[in-house]
Amino acid sequence: MDVKIAFLNGDLEEEVYMKQPEGFIMPGNKHKVCKLIKSLYGLKHALKEWHQKFDEVILSSGFVLNQSDKCVYCKFDKSSNRVIICLYVNDMLIFGSDQDQVDKTKEFLSSNFSMKDMGEADVILGIRIKHEDKGITITQSHYIEKILKKFKCDDCCPASTPLDPTIKLMPNTSRAVNQLEYSRAIGCLMCAMTSTRPDIAYVITNSEDHTSTTGWVFLLGGSVISRASKKQTCITDLIMKAEFVALAAAGK
Repeated sequence: MDVKIAFLNGDLEEEVYMKQPEGFIMPGNKHKVCKLIKSLYGLKHALKEWHQKFDEVILSSGFVLNQSDKCVYCKFDKSSNRVIICLYVNDMLIFGSDQDQVDKTKEFLSSNFSMKDMGEADVILGIRIKHEDKGITITQSHYIEKILKKFKCDDCCPASTPLDPTIKLMPNTSRAVNQLEYSRAIGCLMCAMTSTRPDIAYVITNSEDHTSTTGWVFLLGGSVISRASKKQTCITDLIMKAEFVALAAAGK
């Protein structure tokens, strides 16, 4: 579902004034300003006010806010059927165990906001959703292929590891070459890393960096609910010590 002109739904709590828009200045009142009743796009308050408005509406219908992610809401009925809403600015993903409950949720939202039904979810936030016989899978293969074509690397051979483990990289001490292009490529990869490919978070080996990498994956019902891959903040002289550091971080 897509919320039309989402930011205009927010109710301003503060007094905010703006100059009359160019081309819409009232004759004889050109020195006056406009007092905003609703938030506008580009206003600092806009996103906060919209989310607060949505939060009030959705909680009033019996949904419960997920305390780990403030943009996820869930609702259970007496038959244990559940509906989950994932909100991203003005786009939302609605899914549940009962189609009737999903339809009722869509009707409720449409009665409160001007919305567009985008149909069955296919791609959201660059992640493709595939409906298969065994269930639902998410993938960013189409996004990866798009990146490869963008940086003219679509003829590269695939590898079973994120990076060749024999390659040892060192900081560049000479003149920087194509720094902007490199930054763009890293930025595109980070988008995939934070969504579906956490395994590429720290594959670039630096021979001058002696810190180990901590990684963990927690599963619930066979599904990943928490994962991380990040550099340790201290240098250890034994593999066992590095493993204890990783274990402590995962335990927290």
